[in-house]
Amino acid sequence: MGKDSAMTQIQTIMVMSVIMVVLFLLGVVLVIWNPIPERIPQASISIEGEGDSIVMQHMGGDSFPSDRLVIKVNGDIRPNQNLNFQGGAWPWSEGERVDMYYPSPDSPRLIEVYYITDKGESILIDKARIEPPPVVSATPLPVEVVLSETPTPSPTSIQVEVKDANPTQPPVGDFTAEPRVGDPPLTVTFHDLSYGTVSEYLWSFGDGSTSTLQNPVHTYFVPGAYSVSLLVSNSYGSNRRTSEDYIVIGSPPIANYLAEPRSGQAPLTVQFTDLSTGNPKSWEWSFGDGSQSSEKNPVHIFQSAGDYNVTLRVTNAYGTDKYYPEKGINVTAPTLMDVYMTNSINGALVPDGYVRLRITDPVSSMKIAGKLYQFVPGDYIQLIYGPGSSDGTISTDKNRFTSFNFNDITLVKNGETVARGPVNSFMIGGFDSYSSTLNLTVPKGDPYETLYINSEPYKYVESPQVVFSGIGPDKSGRLFYQKSAQSMNFQGGIAELTLG
Repeated sequence: MGKDSAMTQIQTIMVMSVIMVVLFLLGVVLVIWNPIPERIPQASISIEGEGDSIVMQHMGGDSFPSDRLVIKVNGDIRPNQNLNFQGGAWPWSEGERVDMYYPSPDSPRLIEVYYITDKGESILIDKARIEPPPVVSATPLPVEVVLSETPTPSPTSIQVEVKDANPTQPPVGDFTAEPRVGDPPLTVTFHDLSYGTVSEYLWSFGDGSTSTLQNPVHTYFVPGAYSVSLLVSNSYGSNRRTSEDYIVIGSPPIANYLAEPRSGQAPLTVQFTDLSTGNPKSWEWSFGDGSQSSEKNPVHIFQSAGDYNVTLRVTNAYGTDKYYPEKGINVTAPTLMDVYMTNSINGALVPDGYVRLRITDPVSSMKIAGKLYQFVPGDYIQLIYGPGSSDGTISTDKNRFTSFNFNDITLVKNGETVARGPVNSFMIGGFDSYSSTLNLTVPKGDPYETLYINSEPYKYVESPQVVFSGIGPDKSGRLFYQKSAQSMNFQGGIAELTLG
């Protein structure tokens, strides 16, 4: 009897042990196959943007640790270290405000806040569009961003109601890309930001290539500016967004120029020639005397003596470069001498010399070969004395030209030859920037009656050949030259005197 009782106890113990093992294994199975769902944080985020700045405020709900929060701007993930707390710190909690700088060619338009689960899944918490849809061929639809209470989370998703457009309307295309500027080969990532329900995408990259992906990646190999378009479609219609010269492939320019001449007497006319490489699209000249120009190859007149450092800044789509040589433009004061001469028999102007000046008075004109030419302030005119001239007159009085009458004169206006022939009438009400290459030659032994140079008299019996170079107004602003068949008279200033 004692033996039976002992066996019964052993059997009972064995049964209980088996039951406990089975229950333990069943618990393990239940834990493995039926895990406790991870709790997904719920929150409402206020998102605002202006220019290249984004401001987000935690309006209510759970906190977010730094290692679980992901911010996407225009489809790109932005590092959390770029978030600046305004009075708070991680974890991001209710009432705390953060801002983010977004340096990009495109303004922030689509901002999304995601939570990363234990399994590495990205769960959308909130999103907002900052800018309205672009004005394109289809009528843009209103955008409503609903930041209401987040529905009860599930292990894999959170339903956030974001109404981009009426689902029964055609979509509205929109996109961004980065990078947009660089040297070839340049690989560009495109992000779709279209509004509404889209069933088909067609990208045109401007170089003959296309794609039907939502967010394609494309490589450009040839320098140039490329227009990009995105055609989006659904069963209700389609819409195209095009951005001109959106992707630019190339390098910044390298500035350089040539200046001729680099030295001389005032007023000194200098021709500047752009030698820059890299196909610049704009030019900014600074001449060192307070004047500027945006021409590619400007002509500039330096009115006063001095040393001038001339700077050229050139720009294209890739950047800007500046150049200024160590040796600038050296302008010296004119060595003007006053001359008074009467009744020369053989003195005459040497052909092909010219007078150049800038008009300052609106009442200015001249008639050549019967046709009247009007001038406006700022016009540069050049009067070239031709070999067909003989008798004639030049006369000025304190920055007013009253006469320039000859049989053979060529008129050049703003660098363009416009007329040649006899001058019938002439009146320049005001001028500046005067320069001249006119030379007056008086042969040796010419029996002139009077000759004074800077008030010093010269007698014809002792006179060698005399050459007056660069003639113009004297120190009092007067110039008078008259040549007839009987005599020549001259009173004015000269830049250089040659005897013999």
